[in-house]
Parts: sequence; structure tokens; C-alpha cells
Amino acid sequence: MPEDVDAGDEAFAPRRGPVWVRSKGSDAKRKVISWLPSAAGVSNRRVDYLERVLDALGHQGDRRGAALDILGRLWTDLTTGHLADWLPGENQAGIGAVRRLDHAWLRLRPVTEESEPLHACDRCRRVVAVSVRGVCPTLRCTGRLEEYRPTAETDGHLRRLYRSFDPVPLRAQEHTAQWTGEKAAEIQGEFVRGQVNALSCPTTFELGVDVGELQAVVLRNMPPSTANYVQRAGRAGRRADSAALVLTYAQRRPHDLARFAEPQRMIAGEVRAPIVPVDNVRIDRRHVHSIALAAFFRAMKEERGRIWRKAGEFFLPDDTSGETAAHIVRDWLTPVPESLAASIRRVLPASVQDEIDVESGSWVGELDRLLRAAGEILEQDVTAYSERRDQAVAARKYRLADMYDKVIRNLTHRDLLGALANRNVLPKYGFPVDTVELRIPRDSGAVSGQLELTRDLSAAVYEYAPGAEIVAGGRLWASAGVYRLPDRELVSRYYTVCGTCGRYGEDGEPVDPTCAACGTLSTSAPRRYVEPVYGFVAARGPQRSPGQTPPRRSWYGDVHMSTDTADVHEGNTVFVSGHTTAWSAGARGEMVVVLEGPGGAGYEICDWCGWGRPHARAASRGAAHPHLLKDAQCTGPLRVVSLAHRYQTDFLQIHLDPLTALSATQETLRSGLYALLEGAATHLEISRDDIDGTVHTGTDGMPSPLLFDTTPGGAGNSIRIGENLATVAEEAFVRVGACECGRESSCYACLRTFRNERFHELLSRQEAIALLDALTGGAAGQ
Repeated sequence: MPEDVDAGDEAFAPRRGPVWVRSKGSDAKRKVISWLPSAAGVSNRRVDYLERVLDALGHQGDRRGAALDILGRLWTDLTTGHLADWLPGENQAGIGAVRRLDHAWLRLRPVTEESEPLHACDRCRRVVAVSVRGVCPTLRCTGRLEEYRPTAETDGHLRRLYRSFDPVPLRAQEHTAQWTGEKAAEIQGEFVRGQVNALSCPTTFELGVDVGELQAVVLRNMPPSTANYVQRAGRAGRRADSAALVLTYAQRRPHDLARFAEPQRMIAGEVRAPIVPVDNVRIDRRHVHSIALAAFFRAMKEERGRIWRKAGEFFLPDDTSGETAAHIVRDWLTPVPESLAASIRRVLPASVQDEIDVESGSWVGELDRLLRAAGEILEQDVTAYSERRDQAVAARKYRLADMYDKVIRNLTHRDLLGALANRNVLPKYGFPVDTVELRIPRDSGAVSGQLELTRDLSAAVYEYAPGAEIVAGGRLWASAGVYRLPDRELVSRYYTVCGTCGRYGEDGEPVDPTCAACGTLSTSAPRRYVEPVYGFVAARGPQRSPGQTPPRRSWYGDVHMSTDTADVHEGNTVFVSGHTTAWSAGARGEMVVVLEGPGGAGYEICDWCGWGRPHARAASRGAAHPHLLKDAQCTGPLRVVSLAHRYQTDFLQIHLDPLTALSATQETLRSGLYALLEGAATHLEISRDDIDGTVHTGTDGMPSPLLFDTTPGGAGNSIRIGENLATVAEEAFVRVGACECGRESSCYACLRTFRNERFHELLSRQEAIALLDALTGGAAGQ
């Protein structure tokens, strides 16, 4: 290949190079072809072709022996004779002496109706330039080559398309919340003008976005309900004078495959009235902050003539007075003006007013804490890049210094309202309430300044964990550690999971090794987790292209209920068999997502700079490592911890009868749990990503299936499942009973999902049916 062409580029897929050849001895892994068969009794394309040519010539002797002799003499000519320049030799590390075709010897000529005739096989239709006794060169093909002249009638489909169609450039682009507002608007404009042909978007794309007519919509998974399908698919074909295509890809998971088998349930199903819970404390608190800050901004403009539009103006000290605007918000809100308190009372449900204590105004303390934390993060970033700029100036690297200046301007000139939303102060579209950022170093290329990578912490602990990779802005970004603030320790707790009964326990001090539920003495030391509440930091330097294969994701953790003291109400479900099952549902269950890393070994996190890596993949145990934020080495101590996030949400605990609870294995409990989740997702049309479950062991040592909302604060889904438990169990039985996999196993059509990956070997349809029978008194299959 020419020096500027990479033979391994994906443009050459599926047979990417470089491809080598040698006389004898193939190596598929290193892409080495053997000219002669690698072993006795083995053939290859060249031997097969020569044997059939010899047969056509009427050769009566040992055709294989003659073919091998001819191949040997041809190899001599290609390597030492007058054709040696075709296959120049070289030595490759780990391979040895090999040869590769020299592209400079290749000549291309157009094929027209006036050119020399070609030859086409009457059996496999392969077209070739040379015919030897009419033998087709395709492996083991018995067809004959015939003269072939391309005409309009004889052209193949692809050749006809190539010659008659005008090529249209295809440019695809992301259009997600990961872009800054300016960049997203730029991409939207390019799409409307036809400069971008395809947009890769989230499901909320149509909200506030007008891109005119769409010719096609491709859904990368099956929507949870008919309403969602209509919302997403309806983006195409809105004009009466055009036809549109909607293509839905069913992923390898239960809900998608079930709807693929019965598409009418998705396309022509019932559109249910939407349910919007208004008593989510975490979200409502942000709305209180928006009311308070709006009043503060109005007052500052009227009283002092002050307006803050940029993050730097609000969070950093004023150059003249030295005053920091973010720090005077609390003073202005102490006490809370009565008109402001009245506005908050008009908006909030009574239960939320009591929860955040509107009457005393104690909610102001949380707002002040969030504002100060956001200011400290910005100040640390500006300080770090200022140090790099000064170092570049001292080294007379003025272009680099200018780049750091631009980074500082980008940080300080960021839109204030957007910065407040991303720092969990103001509300933003969607449910994320504990948003953290994967901070991209601003010197990692032009696209780095156009991205804002944020996720709810419950998802970020595994998507942004050290070593994890994500694709954004057409580049591949790897997390390099946990962001830390000076003089602030991350929230840390000790935890343990009983190896006998599965009971979860945690405390601020090392946990008692004796299980509080079953009395078993743990033989392993208590683990420790940290909450990365300030987010994560991506690796520095140029980022590579992601290619066609997405980075592999793995779920290395579990979710536990950390307290039994949540507000609950009890319920009972009577099945058609007459059997009664009790359940408890609550609105503020304390859940903790714990990520233990590859192999359950945890993550090494630096106590000083926050640099991190999976402990199981650590090649060396030395303390020196790249500083997470500076161009230097850090010698801070590495501590092995897990990553976690605590949040409150709605939950449903199903109480099994004592005999079933004590005799059920983890296989039975887990299989039945995930069957119920799939039944709920199908029957109640809940997105499977919005609900999850675990096996919870109470203080009495009794295990039970625990279903919960993945939305922090809850969305009411788990409580709906409890109120419809009979029909949910019936749908669950239908799902596991009708699957075509073995009863003693499971698959992605019945029980398996990405989130329960670590339990795949435990899950079986047979065990799920056993638990459903016990739960319903045998009514699930009736």
C-alpha cells in the first residue's frame, strides 16, 4: 500500500490488511496466507483450480501431485525469477520471512463494450478477465466460463446501479444533549440544508426541534409502548405528498423480541393516558431553586443594576469589588421573602413542602451548598488551566498558551443558566436529578470544547467509571479517574454482603463481620465505597476514532436496599386460585448502586488527584501515575474502593410465604424476579430501563423479590406493579412459558438483559415458573 494508506483501515473490511503470503505455513490470526497447502491431504484455492485445469487438459496421472509441482515452480518464479518484484520479501516481528504484493505493479483498465471480452461462469456468474480452458476459478465450482460482453441487458444489479445512479454523499452526525447548545444548533442547520443526511438522536429529539420533512426514521430498539412508538415514528411522513419509511430494530432482549413477534400490539395498540408524578422531592427542589434564583436576579437588577449572564461572572470574585455573586444568594434569602415563600407554596404539593421544610426556609442551605460547590469546581478548573498557560509562556510555547487562554474563556463564558442546570441547581428536561459530568480536558482537540457529557450518577458510576469508554462527538473517550475538590473528601462508607443469606449492610465505620440477619461470620474484610459526587475526568491527549464496533459495556455491580425504614403501605393480592400474597410498597426506599469493577476487585483511586483504574487490570502496583489534572506525575496513595450512589425511589417488596422464602435458591429468586419485571414492562407498558429489581434480605433473614424504579425520587411504576400484581404475574408466566430456549436455561427473549449480566448463569425459565407458581398458588398458568 502507499505510505499514506493504512491497510488495516475499516474501508477494506471485512478483509483488512496487511495480508502476507509465504511458501508454506498459514497463520489466520496474523493474516498470513500459505501459497502451498499447510499440511498433507489439505487443499486450497490454487490447488483446487489447477486440478480442474489439468482435468480439462486431459491429464491422466496424479493431478494433485502435478498441481503441487506447478505451484512450487510458480512460487520460484514469483520470488526469484523475472516476477520477483511482484512479491517483495520482508521480515515481520513474530511472523518471520513473508511477502506482500507490491501495489505499484497493478494496472487497472476500464471495461466497455469495445474492450476485449470478459468471461462469466454459467453456474456461479463470476466474471473474470482470463479463461484457461473455460475453468471457473471459484473454489469447487463446476461451471464453465463463457464469453461475456457487458450490455444493458447483461449488467448485474450492482453494476447497473453503479453506472446509472448519481452518488450521494452520506454524512451522519450526532444530535444529542452532549453537544453545547451552539454546536447542536449548527448541526440542526446543516441537516435542514442537506449538508448532513442522517442524525443520530435520543428519543426526545422532536422536542423543540424543527427539521422539516424527514424521509425515514430508524429506531434502534423497540419503544416501550404504542404511545412512544407513535411519538418517535411519527417524525417521518408528516407531509401528505411524500412517502416515509419507519424501520424498527428489535434488540436481543425480551421486550423487543416479544413485540417483534406481535407487531400489531405496538403499531395498533392502546395509547394510555400519561402519568406524571408531581411529588418527586429531588425534582421539585430544583423548581424551588429556579423560583428563588429568578426572584434574586430580578431584585439584583432592580436594586443594584447587576445582571449575570456568564458562569465566570456569577461564580468567580468580581475584579473590582472582590464580591462573589453566588455567595450573596444565601444572605438575600435569609429570611426568605414572604412573596417568594407564597410562590413556592402555590407550586409544591403539601407533602414536598413538609419534606424540604418550606416554612423554616432550611431549603436555602442546600441551594447555597450547591452554588458554592459549583463555584469551587469552576475556580479549580480556571486555576489549573492558568498554571498550564503560565508554564507554556515560560517555555515560550505561545501557541499553546493561547490555546489555554481560549479554554479559560470557554469555561468562564459558559451560559450561566446552562451551568446551573448541569450542577443540579436548576431543573432540566428529563428525570436526571443527581447529574455529574465526565470532564473532557479542553486541550484534547477541537471537539472537546463543544461537548458536555453529563449523566445521572446512578448510571454514571458504571458508564464513566475509570477505564470505561464512551463515544461522543465522533471520538472515543476513556475515563481516567474521579474528580476531586481540594480539601473535600468524597463521601465514603463501609459495606458488606453476607455470603450466606445475601443481607446487605453498611456503616460509616467498618461493618460488624457477623451478619445481622443469619448470624454467619464473614470470612472476608468489609469493602469500602466512595460516591463520585463531583463527577469523572476523561484521559488527556488526542482521542481516536471509535470505528464500527462500539466499546463493550459490562455491568459489574448490583443494587441493594440500604434501609428498611422507608414509608410503606401494605397490600394483598388475591389470585384466582384463592392464594393471597402480601406486599409492601413505599415512596422513599433508600437504594444504593454499588459498582465493584471487573472481577469484583474494585478500583484503585488516588487519594490526592483522583486518578483511577480497575484494580483487576493494574499491571503494576507502583504509586507513581499521571496526575489527573496536571502535566505531571502524582505519587499519591492508591486506595482500592468500589463506586456507589445512594438515592431514594419507589419500591415494591413481595413477601413470600416462609417455606418458599427459606427453601428458594438464588436461581429461583433471581429468575422469578426478572420474570416479574418483564411481565410488568409488557403488561403496564413501562420501559424496562425504568424499573429494575434485586433480592432483598430483611433483618429477619427472609429473602424476597424487591422491584424498584430506576428514576431517583421515583415515578410511581413500582407501586403500579403492586396494584396490578395478579395480571403482571400472569404476563410473566406467558413470557417465560412461551420462550423457545431450554427450560433449564434462559435467553435474551425471556429473562436476560444487560443489567443482569452477572446473573445470567443463574437464570432459568424452569426456576422462574417455580417461583411464579409459589407466588400465585398455581394461578399464573391458568
